[in-house]
Amino acid sequence: MHNISIIGCGDWSEKIIKEIKKNKFFRLENIVCRHKNKSINFNINKLNKIDELFCKKNIGSVYVAALPDVNLEVIKYAKINKIPLILEKPISNSYQDSLELMKIAKENEIVVLPNMTNYFSECFSELEKFIKYNYEKINKIIIFEGAYGPFRNKIHPIWDWGFHSISTLVNLFQYENFSNITHKEIKKNNDVNGNISKFSFTIDNKINVKIITGNLFKRKSRVLKIFLKGNESLVNDMVQHKLFFNEKEIYSSKKSNLNFLLDIFNLSILKKNLSLSQKLLDNSAKTTKILENFYKY
Repeated sequence: MHNISIIGCGDWSEKIIKEIKKNKFFRLENIVCRHKNKSINFNINKLNKIDELFCKKNIGSVYVAALPDVNLEVIKYAKINKIPLILEKPISNSYQDSLELMKIAKENEIVVLPNMTNYFSECFSELEKFIKYNYEKINKIIIFEGAYGPFRNKIHPIWDWGFHSISTLVNLFQYENFSNITHKEIKKNNDVNGNISKFSFTIDNKINVKIITGNLFKRKSRVLKIFLKGNESLVNDMVQHKLFFNEKEIYSSKKSNLNFLLDIFNLSILKKNLSLSQKLLDNSAKTTKILENFYKY
C-alpha cells in the first residue's frame, strides 16, 4: 500500500479523499490546505504550505488538486526524490509550462499522470477498439460536454470543460492529424462568466468533428457520439460510464473514473511506467496548445 498526500482542499478534493479511502492501494497521509479558514471534514494531517509537505520524510505519492500554476512548482519539489504525482487538468496554464513540466518528468524519471477524466474510464479501451475496427467507416464525431458551472472570474469555461473533450480526441487520434481547428462562442452570460463554445475541425481530412462545451448547460452532460456511414452510431455516455451501439447498451464500467485512475497510478508506480506518463503529459500539452490558441488561461 502506498502513502498518498493531497494538495488542495476544495470540493473536488473531498471527492478525491472519499475515493482514496475506498481504494485498497493507497493510504491517505496529509493534505495541504493553503486556505487558513477552510475546515477539513476528514481525520487527516493538515499542512499550510507545499514546501512543508516535501520537507517530510518518506512522502509516498501526491495528488495535486489545486490551480494549474501549482503543478510546475510541485514537480520541482517532487523531482528530488522522484515522488509520483497525479495532476488535475489542465496540467499548466500555458503550453510552454506544459513542455517544461513534461521535460522535468522525463529527465528525472518521475511517474506523472494527468487526470484526464474521460481517459481514465473502463469504457475508454472499448472505445479505442471500436475506432480501430471501424475507422474507415467513421463519418463524423460530436461531443457534448459541460454543466451549469463552475463560474470562475477571468477564466474562460473552455479550460474547465473544453480540456476534457479535446484531450479525449487527442488520446484517441493523433493530434498531428487535426486540421482546420476553429472556435465559436454560441451562448454567453457575462453576469456569471458563462459560455457555451463550439469547436470544429477535421481528422485526417475526412472525419468531421464538433465539440459543444461550456458551463451554461441545463444539466451535466458528457456524451461522445460516433456516426458511421450507413446510419450506425456509437454513443459513449461518460456520466453513466456506458457504451451504446445503435441505442443498445454494449458495455458498462464497474468502477468510478477516480478509482480507475488510482488503480492505474498504482500499477504505474509498481512498474515505473514512464511511457504512459510521457504519453499523457504530451497529450495534455497538445490539448493546452489548442485551447491557448483561442484563450489564454
